[in-house]
Amino acid sequence: MAAGRLMNARTIVLAVLVAMPLAAAAKDPVYTTGPRAWALATTAMLTYYNREAIDVLAPDVKTDTSVAMTRRVLHDWWGIDNRQDLIRALEFLERGGHRVDFQRMGQSLASMNEATFKATLAAERSHSRRVRVMKLTREHFRACRGNSLVAWDYGRYIMLCRWGYMLGFLTEDEAWRRIMPAARTIQGSFRSWIQFGDDYLVGREFWSSDEMDRNGKVYRDIGKWLRNAPRSPWRRLPWRTDLGS
Repeated sequence: MAAGRLMNARTIVLAVLVAMPLAAAAKDPVYTTGPRAWALATTAMLTYYNREAIDVLAPDVKTDTSVAMTRRVLHDWWGIDNRQDLIRALEFLERGGHRVDFQRMGQSLASMNEATFKATLAAERSHSRRVRVMKLTREHFRACRGNSLVAWDYGRYIMLCRWGYMLGFLTEDEAWRRIMPAARTIQGSFRSWIQFGDDYLVGREFWSSDEMDRNGKVYRDIGKWLRNAPRSPWRRLPWRTDLGS
């Protein structure tokens, strides 16, 4: 099968999965309304991409297979093999994550006049992906400034807490005590789910244009569904849901 046809087929499959209700993990409380449901919804893009559940703390039913797969994801993508590794990763995201480098670059590019910016792009013309990221960074930083990539960093932070709970690296109470402040940070940084979703996708592009070339269309399709479908958690949960203090 050609690569384009494979991607189209995968997009269709994911779209169907997103439109279907996802089974809750056994014995875990289900959250479809309120502040905890809102916090879980910040992980929706990655959760649906992985075909996992959005309405429970553990994103999948705990089986030998699902636990092994989650361990592999954390090891391969985050270098996390135990509780200490997880805490270090969470602290990295709290201290600045990818938003520090993004905002530094954004500040530099946004401060250039148009002639200087065009000259800078011309100097990088042999690196098309870098040029693409530079244009995106300048535009997005001008719109979001100090809130740039908060969605990307803290959305992943909450997902790590969910995976950490699933693997027993965090207790349920520990996970929620970390998740809810992160959710409040996200809510205070943006005006809508649309703005949140845009920031998440920009962060993913900044992190890896290679990955976005490979599967960015799927993520964008999921984002469209989340913004528009009546059954989407982003449509069901108002952005200004009271998350407590």
